[in-house]
Amino acid sequence: MQKELNKIFQDCLNHLKEATSNKSNFHLPVIGSINENEVELRTVVLRDFNENNNTLVFYTDFRSPKIDQIKNNPTVSFMFYDGVLKEQLRIKTKSTIHHHDDISLKYWEKIKPENRRDYAAKQSPSSASIDFSTYLEEDWINHTEDFYQNFAVVYNEILEIDWLIINKELNKRARFFIQKSGFIGEWLTP
Repeated sequence: MQKELNKIFQDCLNHLKEATSNKSNFHLPVIGSINENEVELRTVVLRDFNENNNTLVFYTDFRSPKIDQIKNNPTVSFMFYDGVLKEQLRIKTKSTIHHHDDISLKYWEKIKPENRRDYAAKQSPSSASIDFSTYLEEDWINHTEDFYQNFAVVYNEILEIDWLIINKELNKRARFFIQKSGFIGEWLTP
């Protein structure tokens, strides 16, 4: 049984490596953070997975409400689902925000200028707007370096992975606790 848990854990890591590609069904996880006493859910793009320190990475606008939520409670949960494999990964993390530092600059430099428009809005995300077309300056493409001030990278250190596969023969579920020396795995009732 331990051998199967080891294989499943390695499969989970492989899914996370592949999830940084937009061809992966795991590429767009849902994350959950806490806003006062309510859970806030949203979809993010998985930008990076560092297996050496078990870290998931996504980008966001620094003015986004999720930044304050993460500052107030750095426990963020991820939910990945592949409808073809019928496989789910629920991942509990401890998050760290990188803004105007070496880490955020490293990722910013990888973003093509035309894709920096995601951080070009005049108002902060979730602000009320007259219509959808008014949030960008007309000549935003000429000012992409100015938008770095709005860019943040969120590192999410994996603490726990809950794996589930829905199978015609038998559903299976396992949980893995991440430690510096490796992981501890256990079977769970699906």
